[in-house]
Amino acid sequence: MSRLVASVSAQPRVSTALGEARRRAASVPYIAYFAILVLVAFLADPISFTRSWNEGRSAMLAIVPLVFLEAGKRSLAPLESGRKSLMAWLTLGAAAVYYFAYAQSSVFNAVVSAGTNLGVNQSIVQFSWVWGIDYAVTSVFLVSLLLLDRGSKTITPLIYTVGMASFLFIDVLLPENTLGPFGYVVPPVLRLVAGTLDLFIPGAAHSQGNVLTLQNHVGDTLNLQVFWPSAGLDGIVIGLLVVFAICVKAGTGWGRGTAYLLIGVVGSFLVNVLRLVLLAAYAMGNITNPQAFQAFHSVIGELIFIPWIIAFVVLILRRESKIATRALSQTPESSSDL
Repeated sequence: MSRLVASVSAQPRVSTALGEARRRAASVPYIAYFAILVLVAFLADPISFTRSWNEGRSAMLAIVPLVFLEAGKRSLAPLESGRKSLMAWLTLGAAAVYYFAYAQSSVFNAVVSAGTNLGVNQSIVQFSWVWGIDYAVTSVFLVSLLLLDRGSKTITPLIYTVGMASFLFIDVLLPENTLGPFGYVVPPVLRLVAGTLDLFIPGAAHSQGNVLTLQNHVGDTLNLQVFWPSAGLDGIVIGLLVVFAICVKAGTGWGRGTAYLLIGVVGSFLVNVLRLVLLAAYAMGNITNPQAFQAFHSVIGELIFIPWIIAFVVLILRRESKIATRALSQTPESSSDL
């Protein structure tokens, strides 16, 4: 009899604990779901966040900042209903299963084998093919989370991941050993890089076609063959798509929107040239250590480009906020004059 009483008395405590757990799960800030998505991907494969654009998930680092920049304070509030919160947690559960499964060598090899059977170039199948699929799947998870708060109309994180997936699949169709139409941007970029290096170290660099030749102070030379993905075209285009989305959402109008895009083009181009100059300078100092150069090459792009895009978006939003505030302050005067 005492056991029955103890069992019955324990039931309210269990239901209370479950109710408290549901309440806490439903009170999680909206932006936290995106942070958890990135965290799960990181825990599943930490090394993938330290690799270059077609060898890992480093571009996912832009997801959380873009959500906050676009949704603002709304991203710090919980979702409107427990049902939406449940859908968010189910999405994260599915993402966890996917990311940890994708990190398994058997799954990785199966994806590579499928790409090989489809005729994907052997030099690119374990890079752009594998991670193009990964960014495409990540985009599906983002769509699921973004649709849970349609009021914020957040889209830039999705633009970033879909853009990455698109360029990776373009790289599959036009692998780096076949320059394709994008290859026309490489020679002028390399000439500018060589000219910039020569300003500081005369005779240290010259370019011919898509090859940048470097020479250090002891006479050692290194030829860097640069293909269109390494020239940074993907980052420039994706960054401009993000800026375009922000301009449309902020209602900048054609005039200011065009100006922002032009500034974005010039700024992204110069940031990309800076990236290549730093890469070349690092290569000159580590000509006999290709592993160190490869490690630097893997992280320098995101370390420079993601902060630039975020900073530029912040400047656009602040300027548009000031313009909107000024317009509102002038409205009463205009109506009183009438």
